[in-house]
Amino acid sequence: MKKTVLVFIILILTASAYGAENKARDIMVKVDNRDDGQTLISRVSLTTYRYIKKGGKNIPAEKPRVKVIDFIKKDYGIREKDHKSISIVIEPKSEKGIGFLQYDYEESGKDTDQWMYLSAMRKVKRIVSGNDNEPKTGSFFGSEFNYEDMEAHNINDYTYRLPGSETYKNKHCHVIEAIPIPEKAKKSNYSRALLWVDSKDFIILKSVLFNRNGKKNKKIYNNRIVKIEGILVPREIVVINLTAHRRTTMTYGKIALNSPVEDRFLTRRTLTDKGFRKRKLDLYQKVKSDVLVKSI
Repeated sequence: MKKTVLVFIILILTASAYGAENKARDIMVKVDNRDDGQTLISRVSLTTYRYIKKGGKNIPAEKPRVKVIDFIKKDYGIREKDHKSISIVIEPKSEKGIGFLQYDYEESGKDTDQWMYLSAMRKVKRIVSGNDNEPKTGSFFGSEFNYEDMEAHNINDYTYRLPGSETYKNKHCHVIEAIPIPEKAKKSNYSRALLWVDSKDFIILKSVLFNRNGKKNKKIYNNRIVKIEGILVPREIVVINLTAHRRTTMTYGKIALNSPVEDRFLTRRTLTDKGFRKRKLDLYQKVKSDVLVKSI
């Protein structure tokens, strides 16, 4: 009888854990399926500085470095889960023309392709890891966003748990733990992540990332979320590097969604062809952007 009761309890606990895991994945599927527009055109500023703690606050310990970037993204595929994006530095003048091109793929196991163009050297560099068992190193234009942070994440590359729920910024949130599967873990800078997902709108409001040694490494906040054409967009993304004591704020200026973007613009030609790049950027930045936005 005792053995039967023990087996019954084990079955209940197993079923409960399985149900919780399924619920966590279902939540992340809703996050993944949230409409973010077929194209996005924006001018972005990146502000980065080293900070010190003073009076419970993070205070700049140096003059912030600011870069202004033109950013354009387009979705592809039947489910619009493949993405191509390009980022071009506009300011400061000394770095003008430096570019970053990225292709993300929905296909599980297919790595994101990334290229960096160094205008002073007139050279395109493909960004790769040292080997198949190492993550990529380096940062996005010297910010605290590393190359992995810029990638679109495939939902099948992670397993999910639902430790609980919390109220964050007056919003009820599911707290999701995401752990990379072994194949992904070999190439990732992170061993796991905690995600605060708005239970109403299924947008991630906050993330805590843990390094390969299991220690807290970064906090990422999606702030100033607005609704444009019925689509939720964070106008500010803050990443705090807890290890390096550095902070980057990515601020979106004007935002245009679902405007036409030529496929040929999202290629390496745009990185290297200055004339072509300037003509197209001038055209895209003249696209009417959303002015009347609704904060949530």
